[in-house]
Amino acid sequence: MKWYRARKSQKKWDNFKSALLFCLTVFLALSLFSYDPRDPSLNSFGLHLKVFNACGYVGAVLSDLFFQMFGLSAWLFVPGGFALSWKFFKRPRSGEAAWMTGLFYFLSFTSLCCLLNLYFPHILFYERVSLGGALGTILLKAMIPLFHTLGTTLILCSVLILSFVFSGHSLMEGRLFGLISRLFKYAPHFGSLLARGFSFVLNQTPHWFEVFRQKIKSIPWSWSFLNRPAEKSWKSDDGNESSNSDETFKIFKEQISSDFSEDVPEDADSEEENENSETEEEDDEDSFEEEAPLYAKTFTSDDLPSLSLLSSPPLSSKKINREEAQILSRKLMDKLNQFSIKGKVTAIKTGPAVTLFEFRPDDNVKISRISEMANDISLALSSESVRIIAPIPGRDVVGIEASNTHRETVYLKTLLGQPEFSTKSLPLVLGRRADNEGVIEDLARIPHLLIAGTTGSGKSQFVISFITSLLFRHTPETLRMILIDPKQVDLSAFKDVPHLLSPPIVSVGETISALRWAITEMEKRYRSLAQFGVRDLNSFNKIAGKLSVREQREHEEWNKKSTGSDDYYYQKLPLICLIIEEFGDLMTDPQFKRSIEMCVVRLAQKARASGIHLVLAMQSPRKDVITGLIKTNIPGRISFKVASGTDSRVILDEVGAERLLSHGDMLFLQPGASKPLRFHGPFIGEEDVSQVVDYWKEFGEPEYISDLRESPSKSQSFSDDFSDSEESDPMYEEILNYVQSCSTISASFLQRKFRIGYPRAARLIEILYEEGVIGPPQGSKPREVLGTADK
Repeated sequence: MKWYRARKSQKKWDNFKSALLFCLTVFLALSLFSYDPRDPSLNSFGLHLKVFNACGYVGAVLSDLFFQMFGLSAWLFVPGGFALSWKFFKRPRSGEAAWMTGLFYFLSFTSLCCLLNLYFPHILFYERVSLGGALGTILLKAMIPLFHTLGTTLILCSVLILSFVFSGHSLMEGRLFGLISRLFKYAPHFGSLLARGFSFVLNQTPHWFEVFRQKIKSIPWSWSFLNRPAEKSWKSDDGNESSNSDETFKIFKEQISSDFSEDVPEDADSEEENENSETEEEDDEDSFEEEAPLYAKTFTSDDLPSLSLLSSPPLSSKKINREEAQILSRKLMDKLNQFSIKGKVTAIKTGPAVTLFEFRPDDNVKISRISEMANDISLALSSESVRIIAPIPGRDVVGIEASNTHRETVYLKTLLGQPEFSTKSLPLVLGRRADNEGVIEDLARIPHLLIAGTTGSGKSQFVISFITSLLFRHTPETLRMILIDPKQVDLSAFKDVPHLLSPPIVSVGETISALRWAITEMEKRYRSLAQFGVRDLNSFNKIAGKLSVREQREHEEWNKKSTGSDDYYYQKLPLICLIIEEFGDLMTDPQFKRSIEMCVVRLAQKARASGIHLVLAMQSPRKDVITGLIKTNIPGRISFKVASGTDSRVILDEVGAERLLSHGDMLFLQPGASKPLRFHGPFIGEEDVSQVVDYWKEFGEPEYISDLRESPSKSQSFSDDFSDSEESDPMYEEILNYVQSCSTISASFLQRKFRIGYPRAARLIEILYEEGVIGPPQGSKPREVLGTADK
């Protein structure tokens, strides 16, 4: 009886352990399934006060801990927990210890984590979770120096196989070894069939995977990492691209396909027919010359670089936690209460550089009183900079942004992996907002951009990141660029990239020539749009891509008969992005300032539909640099930290940019928006840029346009049809003859003598000075007449 009661008590205890383990495993599975990186965890305060995890705060902390420690392999704890629960329920037989099974299972799990981190170190899910987690990383750091890669692989594979075998059931082991023995016994009879099937799988796997990805993307609750672009190559620890595994895979595939093709009879007649048809098609294609002035090589989407070229960000970073945010919130409320400003903080959002406090004031509080307290709040919070948004557009709260004690670096690679990157025509990676949400805009919709920022503010880094993102999105067949850099430093890293229409331009004269070429190209593209009856470049490319060989030949014959002002394109055209760094240095030259301004204005007014977009960057946004015409026609603005509130008003039409932080902190004013949005711009290292540039250099040298860099002479600086020249003023010859008969001349004298307005008289004085007829200005004295016009 005693032994019966003891057995019954042990049975109850086993059932209790089985039920408890089952419930804990279900709780873990739900936590992992509903994991959200925005939820609070042990090393982060979180981005919202609301927890999105299905199991609440405990589930958010538990899932983050498991993912950070074990990576995506944390899901293996779920089947292991269910199996152990079933084992307790059945109660293991004598000699079959449950802890031994768990030990072997843990060894197999640990070796799998190490193998995943060894061969797939650059795959990140949720932008922070690796395949093997911190466990695999720590063990690999200890094993690689001792055994190297090959020895570590052999050890881990052996432990994985042995642990899997010994952790299984004896009956399953018997079936497993029986199945393996049968396969070896009948393998000679099915060798050919197995080779053919394996070859078929190798050929069809990419297609199956793409179909699976498209199906998953159509599901509303699909995970974000399934929409990320597949990476094509991996990098070793020393930074070099390791393509040995890919080459081995290709060689093995070729061997199998060759073995399979030996059994297939060859048909010589069919091969001859194919060769004849190919030669006929080549003759038809060579019978007329296709007009492709901007590109000649054919690229595909597979030629785009992989994100594996960029170095992965660190897995851990310093962030503001819940306690620090609550302490700052209490300090903020104490300071506001000292000035009799009542209200409450409704939300706290932590970003990479700033923390946003949403403060809802009472009904009797004036918003202007809060706006005037930026310096007081900065002193109370010990913050480097405080910016007040009074109020947040569309909300009933006031935003108070305070700088964080520890700033987090935003890496470009994490933003390029977002699904919306592939949906943007010209992706403008702005960075992360105050709520840590990554934002990518489309420059094609803006459609031009002004960028301003002092030295060290992050302006040049943002321009480099923008160009790099374009290289990840477009081939030279879909995008061409013109880079203008008077400093000859910032954009020199992109020379010899096949996307360029010319080498980086550094002189003012070549800049004017490039702008004039862009205007000529714009006018020809508009003639092409009118010829095909479309309104934008996308519609034109759709029609041009469907033209037959006969229709292309007809358009070519028409272009040969027409003059230069009547020709047009009849093939697909790429987008053109014209990027000018240090635009202020170009506008300081009085000889070419007017020409540069009018060229930029004309492109900003009309170039959008033709697929030409401008990006102008400068250090100081002065009024003589961003003139009224430029500012009116370029509504998109980005401002990094500027020197004063006056510069902030020029670029953003309001103050606030002078209170920004350095190294990437910026304000973005979208066209049609009333208030600018704050972002922390992305960072990319010089080594990553050089790797992307070297990748594109392997495709060949760029095809430059020869007449794009022809520098204008002195007499050509104002000879455009859109500039102020002697040809546009009918009185120029009459005034020139009169001036040559005088010893001195002034604009006010011409105004009185010929009864014209002062702006017109001053413009004619400048033209006469450019032609060498009169001398330079002498203060308030009249100018000296030198002689005849130098033509």
